[in-house]
Amino acid sequence: MQTLLPDYKERLQAVAELIQSSDELAAYLDEETPELYKVLQDTYEPMVAEIYHEVADHHPLQLPELERVLLNPFFEGLFQPRILGYCVLRGELSEQFKYVRPQETFRQFLLAIANSANFDVIKQRIGQTVQLGFALSSDIWIANLLEQIENKKVKVYFQSMIHDRFRDVEARRLLLERYKNQFHQYNFLYAKFPESVNELQVEAAALRHFLMSRISFRASHDSYIEEIHKLIAQKSFFREPDFIEIIAIISNFIHLNQTETQHLANALNACRYENPQFNQLYFRFLKKAFREGMQMGAETDRKFFDLLNRNEGDDLIRYYTLMATIHDKGFVHEDTLDAVNAFYSQYEGMSVINECLRLAVLQMFRNVVSHLSEPEYPSFFELLRVFNNYMNVFGNSAFDQETKGMCLDFVRKLMAFYRDKRSKEYQEIKRAVSSQFVECNFLTEKEVVELFKIKRKKKEKAE
Repeated sequence: MQTLLPDYKERLQAVAELIQSSDELAAYLDEETPELYKVLQDTYEPMVAEIYHEVADHHPLQLPELERVLLNPFFEGLFQPRILGYCVLRGELSEQFKYVRPQETFRQFLLAIANSANFDVIKQRIGQTVQLGFALSSDIWIANLLEQIENKKVKVYFQSMIHDRFRDVEARRLLLERYKNQFHQYNFLYAKFPESVNELQVEAAALRHFLMSRISFRASHDSYIEEIHKLIAQKSFFREPDFIEIIAIISNFIHLNQTETQHLANALNACRYENPQFNQLYFRFLKKAFREGMQMGAETDRKFFDLLNRNEGDDLIRYYTLMATIHDKGFVHEDTLDAVNAFYSQYEGMSVINECLRLAVLQMFRNVVSHLSEPEYPSFFELLRVFNNYMNVFGNSAFDQETKGMCLDFVRKLMAFYRDKRSKEYQEIKRAVSSQFVECNFLTEKEVVELFKIKRKKKEKAE
């Protein structure tokens, strides 16, 4: 982790002093009502939030020290409920939706809130967070936490946040999914960059989550370039599967200066030669990235391809050579289809490399169709003939089903847009679907009829 910059420390101190000398705090201390605490919160919490989000955006590895500063009672608990939520969502989870390791920062903030003079007003903002945090934690961890709370009234409150229904895995999963939706627009993750194999095995999941989150937010990576440099230089990591995924993320998505890019290329190729499982592990990463909805288009493919030493024509080189052809000529070009057919026939249909190819093509289809407006429906039906050609090449039912679902979604979008069933556009769409969807085995003739059937409204009974 990194030390908090002096500028941030000074700004935080200034906010704390402002809070302590404020009329809002004086008024709240006189009467201690939730309404007056809300005034204090509305006035000064945005100042804390501004500094926090600035650090999160530009210096995320400084967040641990920033959060320790905000535990100071001089901040009167402002922004602590939000950080408590961040702590709950940072933890690595098992398949059973339980924390893999105890969450120390979550514990620190719970105890700070429990010991706060403002507990009675702060607790009104943390109920769902504590419920989720306890649901994801072990019974032993919760028991140890409660033992550290001396105030019986506070302890009773925390005990009331333990619910037996969350002993069910599915209940925990649903609670987590609902809760996460409140935070999807916030950038609050940090991670430790490992320096040993043991640390890599412990920290890899959090580091991966951190990097992917920063990428999805289009956030800067400049503040931890030195940490990336040290990480990829660790030769002891080259045979570790976790490292292959991390260096793959860096290679595809993180833009570096010329010197660091050369350092990355050297490390990537050394890792390829050192680890005989590199290609297999890399294609597993690629498959996972596609499945998670990451955009692996022309920019990422060219970025990664440029890093590779092409002296050996292995699977990785062949795959990215094909991707270059697809991006240069477009997937509708006959030469591209021939190249895809020739490549695909070299491998087993269910091989991970062929699955990556199918997912790449499917993502291209989706990107094109998602940007088509309703009046561009003729282009959609032209593309459908191309889709059919790829389905014939791949001969894969999962690919066919995903293509079918995407195409049906677009047709339903057209039907919602062209509501006049006598219009020229509606009739053209109906004719095209009737012929092409049957030809592609998306629908039977009977299913096409059902799709376009006019649903008559039931006549109201006369009174």
